[in-house]
Amino acid sequence: MTMANFVTRSAGLGIAAALLASAAFVAPAYADDDAPAKLTGDLFERDKLTGDWGGARTKLRDFGIEFDADVTADSSYNLGGGLKKGKGFTGLLQLGLTLDLEKIVGWTGGEFYAGAYFIRGQGITANETGNLLTISNIEAEHANLLGEVYFKQKLLDDKLQIKIGQLAADGDFVVSETAALFVNSTFGWPGLNGTDLPSGGPAYPVPTPGVHVSYEFNDAFSVQAGVYNGDPAGRDDFNKHNTDFPTNDGTFAIGELIYKADFGGLPGTYKAGAWYNSLHFDDISRVDGAGDPIRRKGDYALYGVIDQTVWQGGGDGGDLKNPTPSPEQSLSVFARAVVTPQENRNLIDWYFDLGFNAKGFTPGRPDDLFGVAFAYAHISKDQRDLDRAAGDPLHRAEMVIEASYQAKITGWLNLQPYFQYVVRPGGGDPDPDRPNRRLKDAKVIGFRTQVAF
Repeated sequence: MTMANFVTRSAGLGIAAALLASAAFVAPAYADDDAPAKLTGDLFERDKLTGDWGGARTKLRDFGIEFDADVTADSSYNLGGGLKKGKGFTGLLQLGLTLDLEKIVGWTGGEFYAGAYFIRGQGITANETGNLLTISNIEAEHANLLGEVYFKQKLLDDKLQIKIGQLAADGDFVVSETAALFVNSTFGWPGLNGTDLPSGGPAYPVPTPGVHVSYEFNDAFSVQAGVYNGDPAGRDDFNKHNTDFPTNDGTFAIGELIYKADFGGLPGTYKAGAWYNSLHFDDISRVDGAGDPIRRKGDYALYGVIDQTVWQGGGDGGDLKNPTPSPEQSLSVFARAVVTPQENRNLIDWYFDLGFNAKGFTPGRPDDLFGVAFAYAHISKDQRDLDRAAGDPLHRAEMVIEASYQAKITGWLNLQPYFQYVVRPGGGDPDPDRPNRRLKDAKVIGFRTQVAF
């Protein structure tokens, strides 16, 4: 049975698809919640704005078909510093169709997923702030793109999972759940990966053909590995709608060991991993006799992630006048580091970030989150050697500090004001108006809106 057959089985699904296609913008979903969304109840009780479509959505889910649409819209304004003052807007609508093959055709442990991105607007990173660590994790060029498309198979009592298709690695690897609160892209796919890898690596908004395998040994230990096409954009750098499915551009391989701990009831996750890309990379500071950059074979990096809840409330929550610690209250911290020893082919040679988020500390709002995070991207010695030879200001590092508050208004609506302070945009890029001086630090305010339809 084809996907078209499934879609046409329900007029409700067709109506919903038409409604969502008319939406202005599309947004990516980064979290994977195993609990099914609540579809019934009044407007402020359910998890989806459009509810249950008169019962059709529940019937489809029971049959094995789930359709999701999530909208994220970011408005940002650079108050000063960077390239110039100015504002920008990015909107992203992410559509997703999941088919549970066990329910539909009796294929035990089988699942098919297809997604799409519709990106509108223009962010402020390129024209206003000029930084390496992109201000918004949905910021990208105006485009209509095929997203992830894969078949997933669960085996051995779901301990072994295999995905094959067009995949993005940023949702599986180097992930910190605590850092997921923040808007700057570096707190998702680290800035070293996004800057040093061809086309930013297999990450939003350009997934690429690959295979992902994970295995859970027990409740504490698990491993995962992925092999992907080496350059998601392909050899001609023109994968316009993510429909070229390039497969002959080297190999990007990544592996990760995961340990989940419980210290006195406080959960934590610890990860160690590495990646390798087999393509050739331009030497940053050396050229051949014809003046072209010397080509270097391969690139790799090592990384680690710490995600730890350090406190959880134990009271009953109290009330607005007399708040007491609530069971929903928690304080969590994260830290990540990525290092690549091969400085001659990497603009960023080491990177780290850290931060915290606090949940439920606003009286009467148990699901709200507040957090502060810091990221540091160190520029390689070879880039500084090139700066010295050209007589330019030396690049040293770019730093970002972000403070965010996410208000969960309903199950389907989040509102999030944020502030970012960017130190040395571009790692120390010269000011176009004053080439002998670096760009000034940028100060950005912004507001994010997320809606689950």
